[in-house]
Amino acid sequence: YGWGVLISCKKKIGGGSAGSAGRLASQTGSAEYTLEVMLNCVEKHFDSDKTKGKAEDLENSALLWRGTAETCRPAKPDDPIRLQSMRVFILELGNIERISAVRIFIPSDVTTVASRRKVASDVKQIKERMPNEIPLLDPVKDLKITDDAFQTLLGRAETLANRLASHDLSNHEDEKRLTLVKAFEEKALLEEQAKVLRDKAHACQSIALKDDLKKMKKALKRLGHVDAQGVIETKGRTACEINTAHELVVVELVFGGIFNDLSIEQSVALLSCMTFGEPLKGDDGDPGSHLKPFLASPFYKLQDAARTVARVEAQCGVDVNEDEFVDQFNPEMMEAVYAWCGGAKFVEVQKLTKAFEGTTIRTLRRLEELVRQITTAAKAIGNDELEEKFNKGGELIRRDIVFCSSLYL
Repeated sequence: YGWGVLISCKKKIGGGSAGSAGRLASQTGSAEYTLEVMLNCVEKHFDSDKTKGKAEDLENSALLWRGTAETCRPAKPDDPIRLQSMRVFILELGNIERISAVRIFIPSDVTTVASRRKVASDVKQIKERMPNEIPLLDPVKDLKITDDAFQTLLGRAETLANRLASHDLSNHEDEKRLTLVKAFEEKALLEEQAKVLRDKAHACQSIALKDDLKKMKKALKRLGHVDAQGVIETKGRTACEINTAHELVVVELVFGGIFNDLSIEQSVALLSCMTFGEPLKGDDGDPGSHLKPFLASPFYKLQDAARTVARVEAQCGVDVNEDEFVDQFNPEMMEAVYAWCGGAKFVEVQKLTKAFEGTTIRTLRRLEELVRQITTAAKAIGNDELEEKFNKGGELIRRDIVFCSSLYL
């Protein structure tokens, strides 16, 4: 973070209380010190690409006077001034690298915006007056440290400083050295962000261990969506692109080659079983019995794929009823969608279904969204033939009154 301003130093004698510092002091038999230091920083979420709420946060960022390593990063020379702010961090002695001999006036209340801006201005003036090096406190002359062990540590520090001066990095030109140092700073920042994310993931680990999630993860492994280590496979990546219909059944149809032998109109009509939300009617036990042969055959293959998914989930302990799971796919709109893709008018399509006009429009709109998602999934896995088929299928659906922006013509 560079140079900061010491606000206060608190000494905690260990008594088993006062948090981690008190417990540590109690165990070591010595005092533990906590320092309040004002540092120039930038909030990390300003680095993200998300713009929602960023303008409001920018207006209010100066009002925040506390800072943590989790939410803030060191300010860089190329950071806009409006993003930078002085905030008070709570540090330990181990976080301090050097102590300067310069003292500045500190306002009694550092929580106000004006007082922290005054401190920031003073620090900037000191750096401008002393561009080469800010004078440091001498540990022996100024701090009166006469311990022999400390003298040994000083000797080691001097040796390390000489080794650092002889390093190849010190022989580079200033521009190249700054480029290398900047790259290292970016690496260190990414490592710090990774640590924060690992901590958050560890905090959420208890949620991931719930029984239902463990059962579903087991089912995904059996279906081939993830491997034994939980890494997403090609089927899993395809399923990630689908959210309009049951993604596991759609993926089984894709990887089972069901669409390969079907025409564009047949493929789109088959998908309508997943976007038509009306329940099955009738007690004949075979919802595909009224379909024409060229539509009944794909529908039965859809039912087989759904049974496969339901059985695997049931074997893995997921609470699912196989018959109810299969019956959720209703073929009532297949003939109507097939006619629509063939160029039929909307009034003609309505004669092929018992659904209301609004239900038909809603089904076709959801179907177009599902076809678009499968097109994206096919592109992601490199299946050009399937991508082209559903791309043309989407063009056949998007027409006429169904996709008008308004029905008030």
